[in-house]
Amino acid sequence: MTWLAAVPALGVAFVLLFAPGYLVARLLSLRGLWAWAFAPLASMSVIAIAALWSAAVGMAWSWLPVCLTALAVGLIAAVVRRFMRRDPGERDLGQPRSATLTAWVLAGAAILVGAQVVAVIGSPDNISQSFDNVFHLNAVRYVLETGSASPLTVGSMTSDNGGVWFYPSGWHASVALVSQLAGASIMTASNAMTVVVAAMVWPATVLLLTRTLMGRTRPVLIAAGALTGLIPAFPILMLDYGVLYPYLLGVALIPAALAAMIAMFGLHGERAVPPVLPLAVAVVGALPGIAVAHPGAFVAWMVLAMLTGVLAFVRFLARRPPRASMIRALIAMSAALIVAAVAWKVLKPAAEARGWPVEQSVAQAIGQAITVAPTYGNVPWVVVVLLAIGVVVAVRERRVPEVLALAALLTVGTLYVVASALPWHQLRDLMTAAWYNNAPRLAALLPLVVIPLAALGAAVLVRWLEHRLRTTGRRRSLIAVAAVAILLVIAGQAYASLQAIRMASAVYMYTDESRLITLDEKTLLERLPGEVPPGSTIVGSAWTGAGLAYAFSDRDVLMPHMLMDFTDDDLLILDRLAEARPGTAVCDAIERADVLYVLDFGTQEIHGAEHEYVGLVDLEDSSAVTLVDEVGDARLYRVTGCDVS
Repeated sequence: MTWLAAVPALGVAFVLLFAPGYLVARLLSLRGLWAWAFAPLASMSVIAIAALWSAAVGMAWSWLPVCLTALAVGLIAAVVRRFMRRDPGERDLGQPRSATLTAWVLAGAAILVGAQVVAVIGSPDNISQSFDNVFHLNAVRYVLETGSASPLTVGSMTSDNGGVWFYPSGWHASVALVSQLAGASIMTASNAMTVVVAAMVWPATVLLLTRTLMGRTRPVLIAAGALTGLIPAFPILMLDYGVLYPYLLGVALIPAALAAMIAMFGLHGERAVPPVLPLAVAVVGALPGIAVAHPGAFVAWMVLAMLTGVLAFVRFLARRPPRASMIRALIAMSAALIVAAVAWKVLKPAAEARGWPVEQSVAQAIGQAITVAPTYGNVPWVVVVLLAIGVVVAVRERRVPEVLALAALLTVGTLYVVASALPWHQLRDLMTAAWYNNAPRLAALLPLVVIPLAALGAAVLVRWLEHRLRTTGRRRSLIAVAAVAILLVIAGQAYASLQAIRMASAVYMYTDESRLITLDEKTLLERLPGEVPPGSTIVGSAWTGAGLAYAFSDRDVLMPHMLMDFTDDDLLILDRLAEARPGTAVCDAIERADVLYVLDFGTQEIHGAEHEYVGLVDLEDSSAVTLVDEVGDARLYRVTGCDVS
């Protein structure tokens, strides 16, 4: 399949993530980059709210509840705008030259990041051959089958008893809509969503954050746009590790919500920002979208937002305000800290899910954080050089936006080191439990706090070069030395990026040795719709990839994920199916579960795991099943041992 064939899915994903939210943002009086960057946040909140109420009233998940919710939220935004006073400085938000440059920067960033993501994925019908993707792809099918995209119901896919009470379903709800509206497979819809989030949402939000902190000068804007595609820790790492699609979406939304908090508290470096009221409404309205995208992303925003609030509070106290104002501010700050503390406790995952061990020494982790190279081992030298310059300048000048940027960098860097290397388990769990004590999830936050400072470094470097060229007579020599240095640094950067792309792309390839679905297994899965009647249930080990028959072929499976709450019937089938005879208990269980077929994908399991379900072993020698189809070592059997003849 070519990417040209995926254009409808890409188009639907783009419209879904930007159109509803842009309408709301404009009605709220946001303009230019503010409206564009907030559009995905508002769209995700619209999707989250629509998923909740449509499931509650029994309306099937489709474009209709999304449109109705967008209209309702847009009406609220219009009412808020009616009560706003026009800010005289608001006219500065849409400077024509700046708007044109911003558009070009976003277009360039979309091409840069999009090309990398496409290179990683390969074909639009490829899948990430990873543990988590079994759940993600099957969860989209579950949304389409049940008609419910609510975060309160998606977790029940793995349990007849309801499963987890809350699962962040923003990604799955969105991909289901893309699949519906574009007529695309779940695999193609998922990859289209990935491209749009990485190439369009991420550059827009991080450009807004950088501009809010460092101003809208040309070098800052261009550097920020380029830097969105020069740090493999995000978005490439999230496509490789996990795969963490919901977290990818959540992290991509954080920068815009953080930029609004910075502007609300008056800590911005940009000359003109929107009025406080629409910013406050935009932030509050964006939080459901971030939370339903991923709670870990919500906690990350909360940490950085609290950091912003504390700095604003200290700055407020330094001005010696009146006693009444000081008391009100103190009450508000205390309330915010209490809410944050409660959220910190409530939003951390279960203890059994956050048992990730430390990966290295503290010194190694600090080195990785400083060099922005937490995973692939190759240092992105362009980023490191610009970051170093930006940090030095920020330390020397100590303006409020730069102090905030430094504090954010130190906070995220510390959290990464703690998750990656801190040997004291209780302290580590206290600090990073919200991210499963999992270093890659915190590594993905590093680009968010690195890019604004690196963009500042780029702006300072450009000014220095311009000054040297104006004041020195040795222009040719200076240009030659600068060109050689730039080429060397770019060569190192290109190597780091290409190495990350090469390593990540290996996860998406169908081969005879693929970790989850081999070429033979893929071929058999594509044949299933013509061989297995609708309504039939297929049994097979999710650990071998057989559970993906649900996503690939739209056929029910007994085991849609590795981590299941099995019923007694399920366990009986998995243990005794090969012994099925008329009148036996396993045949009664098979009849109750409507299990009519078995997928045998051999014994190779994801991550080298070993889970032997005795009833599914050596089926070629069992009289309980009859071979229907095979491709290489992948086999489809029909359960015939319970037939009464």
